[in-house]
Amino acid sequence: MKILNRTMAFVIGFSIFTSNVYADPLDFGVFGGITEGRKLPKTTEQLLNTNKNTKNELKSTYKETIFLTGQPKEYNGNLTVSSKANTTADKGTYKVTYKVENGDTTPEGMTINRNMEYTVNYRNEDDQTIKDYEVSKWTEQITVDGKTYTIDSNQSKSSISIIEDKTPGVTYYKGDVSHRAVYTSGEDKIIQDISGVIYGYSSAWSSTETQRLNCTIQTKDWQMEYQVRPSVSVNKTLEYSKNEPTAISFEGNYKEVMQNKSGLSYNIYVLPTQFTYTTPTTGNISIPSFNTFEQLVAPDLSYLKGHFAEEDIKKMFSMQILTGDPKFYNPSQAITRGQFTEMLVKAIKLPIEQETKSNKKDSVEIVFSDVLPEREEYPYIMAAYKSGLVAGNTDGSFSIDEPIERQEAIVILLRALGLEHLGLDPTPITPFVDDSFIDSWAKREVYAANRINIIAGDVDGKFNPKLFISKAEAAAIINRLINYMRYDMQVDYTENIVNFPD
Repeated sequence: MKILNRTMAFVIGFSIFTSNVYADPLDFGVFGGITEGRKLPKTTEQLLNTNKNTKNELKSTYKETIFLTGQPKEYNGNLTVSSKANTTADKGTYKVTYKVENGDTTPEGMTINRNMEYTVNYRNEDDQTIKDYEVSKWTEQITVDGKTYTIDSNQSKSSISIIEDKTPGVTYYKGDVSHRAVYTSGEDKIIQDISGVIYGYSSAWSSTETQRLNCTIQTKDWQMEYQVRPSVSVNKTLEYSKNEPTAISFEGNYKEVMQNKSGLSYNIYVLPTQFTYTTPTTGNISIPSFNTFEQLVAPDLSYLKGHFAEEDIKKMFSMQILTGDPKFYNPSQAITRGQFTEMLVKAIKLPIEQETKSNKKDSVEIVFSDVLPEREEYPYIMAAYKSGLVAGNTDGSFSIDEPIERQEAIVILLRALGLEHLGLDPTPITPFVDDSFIDSWAKREVYAANRINIIAGDVDGKFNPKLFISKAEAAAIINRLINYMRYDMQVDYTENIVNFPD
């Protein structure tokens, strides 16, 4: 019972925290277009959560398919998204603007000048934030095929509602969008109705947003129904690059590649009768990927040649999740609670408070009796504590130097992702043959971690929940967590939404 109480105290923390956000909802606009997305932080960048009011601006290439003529027309231009938001208070209001304008690649004879300003009312409830967007200013003029369409702002409406769920490692969000855009062109009146859903997430390793928008256009002469499915993804991959010259002082190194994938597909369900035989009913547009690179060191771990976790440990040192001299890293040694917490905090890029001149020793916060400022793990354990990722023991300690059990490590790892609900029933039966030895408070997370392929059984099909995790196993598990955040999360947000229209 003592171990159970200690463990539960270790993994259950407070619910109020601030989470890193690397991309904002609607970074590619509100009308079903696409951008290059927002760049992710590099490994060597220091991530600080200052909680200050800062201007948040994104400028990007922009593409959109225009349907106002009854035929799809591809538009290329630029989008600027700007806001000055501070959502640390329980509730409040801020402004965000979306400006679309022509660029160097805009097709001849096409123009879009769109300026939409939204008033965003938000409120925070526990770990979630509700944001309601109401358009406060809307000016727009579109020219295509020799005709100019001007927005009637008095008759046009736009409303968006988004809920964000903030976990220590990932911010997830979903929402609904509804627009009624009324355009005039001479004596003609064109009504465009757009409604649909938004899904997205952002993390240090990848971010994705997809929209599925059902649209209709009505004029006095014709009507049209179609669906637009835009998606923008950004992620970082880690690649080993072997040096080609033989006369060089090092064999090779890792490089982190940041890349974007932006695409838009549409299906037309009801065509104007006059265009039935000349207009394609499906189509796609995309923005070419532009890669950026960051060179990282590949440490010399020749003494681990052939070890099952050799590559995992190399990558941990390369990404600065492990630091110090790699030669002194003992892979078979049990990892402590403090060391594992530090690795996890670094892996999910949870912001830590940096020491300043005003941080005098007598004013430094002490939460756990055995976690003091002189310990290397101190800022990382404090960040984990303030994020709700960990708490402590009933005696006020953290057990910083005690080994961590496999089941304990998996619980806090899954809670970093906020995906413990994938465990379905509160006490599901896991696929491991030693399922009965997994404590009930850990079963949901163990089940979920297996489901997303972060853990698997040994050769005998066992999970071994009470065994201590070695430093090698910790490196392998953390690397699988990062790979899941790099790749697998994006699949669910793209293939399952964009590629399967209603």
